[in-house]
Amino acid sequence: AFRQVKSSIIYSLNNWDNVTPQKVNSWRRLVHGIREQTNFAAKYQKYHQLMLLVGAIVLTTGSTFVILTESRASPTYQYFLSIQISSVMLIAGRLYLKIYLAQLISQEESMIARELILANFPRNEPAIQLEVKFLHDMINQNPCLIKFGTYVTFDKNLILGIASQIVTYLIALMQFPSLNFQPTPT
Repeated sequence: AFRQVKSSIIYSLNNWDNVTPQKVNSWRRLVHGIREQTNFAAKYQKYHQLMLLVGAIVLTTGSTFVILTESRASPTYQYFLSIQISSVMLIAGRLYLKIYLAQLISQEESMIARELILANFPRNEPAIQLEVKFLHDMINQNPCLIKFGTYVTFDKNLILGIASQIVTYLIALMQFPSLNFQPTPT
């Protein structure tokens, strides 16, 4: 949706004859409406996405721990390894796609702000200049971010956060002595 808004704004900026303060105000309302939709979708999917992140951390940590501590001579090692790697890759792909789409929304919005800066405003239209300034300030001062509560923001730092959690949990798990679950003779 931001692409259509951005295209409309760029087209209008190239044809200043059609630009009115009301039109610029409608752009601001469109950007605000798109932000409201993303916030609503994030609020609606918050618990599902948080469980996806927790599942990714637990599955990756557990898989890595078992792979590092399991005997490679075990007959089920290769089978377990292939299942766990494919599961981790599937979850990582889903997370990457979500982060990519969230970044795309932020980039499109920042490109709208960039086009507003580069536009040549008519000097004799203070109402248009004021509306454009309001729109630009709204985009720059409070960029659109996909957040799930106060817990997670979908951006590139999320991957580093997940990786640091996995490493932290692996270090904690590796501190325990190897557990041998073979029955003791009686």
